[in-house]
Amino acid sequence: MFQKNGKIWHGFLCMLFLTGCFCPQNYQLSNTPPPLPDCLVVPQPLGVALVLGGGGAKGLAHVGVLEVLEENHIPINMVVGCSAGSIVGAMYADNPNTECLKEIFLKLKVDYLTDFSIWNARMGLCQGKTLRKFLECHLNATNFDELKLPFFLVTTDLYSSELVTIGGGPIIPAVEASCAVPFVFVPVELHGRACVDGGVIDPVPVRVAAHFDAQVIIAVDLRGLLPERFPTNLFGVAMRSADITLLWQSEDCVHTADVIIRPDVSHCGTFEKNANERIYLAGRAAAKEAMPQILEVLRERGINR
Repeated sequence: MFQKNGKIWHGFLCMLFLTGCFCPQNYQLSNTPPPLPDCLVVPQPLGVALVLGGGGAKGLAHVGVLEVLEENHIPINMVVGCSAGSIVGAMYADNPNTECLKEIFLKLKVDYLTDFSIWNARMGLCQGKTLRKFLECHLNATNFDELKLPFFLVTTDLYSSELVTIGGGPIIPAVEASCAVPFVFVPVELHGRACVDGGVIDPVPVRVAAHFDAQVIIAVDLRGLLPERFPTNLFGVAMRSADITLLWQSEDCVHTADVIIRPDVSHCGTFEKNANERIYLAGRAAAKEAMPQILEVLRERGINR
């Protein structure tokens, strides 16, 4: 069985390589890219900053967290997102209404955001056209300065290896860049940079909220605990090793947050299907559990609900 599967994967990778060679994709890069677009001045003092981490399909847990925060009248003065958190964050900053988010995301399928194709896969399996259409359909604002809440996202400069924080200019290409998971999505050319998923460097960008001197930082970390399953093949070993790296990386990113919300999404993969309700409820449960701590921190910092 292993030999058979190995031959299948070998053939698939060879075909992927050969087909990709006929799909050139050029990036106009420079050691000195142009300055990033100016972002809005964030009002001070900045009260509560909500940081939404990456996690693919697990990002639906952010909707459950937001709903509980809204039910408890927790003021959100700024949103920071990475990868899946940038999608939910942008849409919430555009229309701070969790009922609308629930209606959209509970029906969402992975196929609505991905356009897998091996025939144009030199730099990634997905070109991002499906994700772009989804964002165009559900975002009213075009630029960051049109959003109803201050919003920032992070992406990774594949050329310079730097974390890039974006809070100005067009929203959709910036979200695409933050979500460009290597191997899955092609890098996104943005502001003179070739960008991939912000989670490569900072999956839960608490440091961005800290830069703006937020009085309270609430971070939502979707990495959670590893599933209690030992890998059975080389691909499983590679995936679990990557998960371990991301787990410790996330831990390092969130430790300075005032409140860390960790939905139990260990049962779900990055491209999980048919688990929307479970993921959303996991977000609600984790936010409810964290609510006493959130209320205590708000009281200590003198922030009214």
